Amino acid sequence: MSLLSHFCRRIRLTGPISVGELMQDVIMDPKHGYYPQAARIGHKGDFITAPELTPVFGEIIGAWSLLYWQQAKLSTNVHFAELGPGRGTLMRDIIDTVGIIGPAFFGKAPKLSASLVEISEQFIAEQEKLLCGNVKNPITPQQIFDNPNYLTRTGLHKARFKWYSMLDHMPDDRPTLYVMNEFLDALPVNQFQKTEEKGWVEIMVDVEKDENKLFYTTYKTGRSIKVDQDTDLAELPVGTQIEHSPMSGKVVTALAERIAKSGGAALIIDYGEDQMSTELTFRAFKDHQQVNPLEDLGLCDLTADVNFRDLKKSIADVDGVKAHGPITQSSFLTLMGIGERFRQLYSRVPEEKQDSIIHAHNFLCSPEEMGDRFKVLCVTRESDPVPFCFEGAST
Repeated sequence: MSLLSHFCRRIRLTGPISVGELMQDVIMDPKHGYYPQAARIGHKGDFITAPELTPVFGEIIGAWSLLYWQQAKLSTNVHFAELGPGRGTLMRDIIDTVGIIGPAFFGKAPKLSASLVEISEQFIAEQEKLLCGNVKNPITPQQIFDNPNYLTRTGLHKARFKWYSMLDHMPDDRPTLYVMNEFLDALPVNQFQKTEEKGWVEIMVDVEKDENKLFYTTYKTGRSIKVDQDTDLAELPVGTQIEHSPMSGKVVTALAERIAKSGGAALIIDYGEDQMSTELTFRAFKDHQQVNPLEDLGLCDLTADVNFRDLKKSIADVDGVKAHGPITQSSFLTLMGIGERFRQLYSRVPEEKQDSIIHAHNFLCSPEEMGDRFKVLCVTRESDPVPFCFEGAST
């Protein structure tokens, strides 16, 4: 049964579903979901991420990680964790950078390890190959779900790699540098609209009576009644539309609790704003083009802007931790010396490749591209020093 048929049957049996429910199933369904089965990243895919564009992005994250590890006076056992690691490109570049320049920071080679939280069999196979080389018996999502201690692989720079199907399965007993790059934007959002007669109503997904075609409608729901009770939203005018991602708040809260308990830091990189948005951002991409999110279900990437204001509220509810930023991706990369790194590369590559160096820099840092649209938020223990690049941006 296709996802469209599944939703049409479900809605006819039980009634309209929320945008968040649709998004959750389309992205996560084991048999037909986009990430478990169809996700395509890169120039030939549906979307491209910064690590797929240039290894310099991962180099910068790796260098920042070493700076923070040194700032916080942590041991030479450096542990990373990435949620939604895609093809493994970012983790490869981070580990490679830390493996190369780590000895200069610590006076000896650091002991490296990394945890990867992933549900896609396709991506786990690509990550294993990229980080550990060819393996005889590739790990499957079912194996790591059934047994969180299933297997550890040794790979790049003798780092130890371990896969988990969910964050809750990953131990929280050591300092860890958590990385999330374009992860939260894929988590479900619920949508609401303020009306004259009913107050806040929820935007829902329904099905046409005589054909298998989905459309948007509005209903008064338990979730919209909670929005009615939010005093921060009382003065917004009729017609205002907002989005809320409870799952994003839960993920960030879990990371903050882990950092409060065992130390380390989280680096969250995504597109969005540090304020309440009154525009709906839920959308779909296929072959780098924006398409209707209610069509081609499971074959398109579904996404929504990240509300960094809400993330900081979730972090503030956890004792012993502090949020820094967000700052723009352009500011973060520039402070970390990306301009000089690209200048070095430009001077070393053949002339026919120099345009690609310029394009990568512009794409990452230009305000019209990723530069201002993407933000970087950091979470650390409250007692730890303010991390490099975030001076004056702590809350």
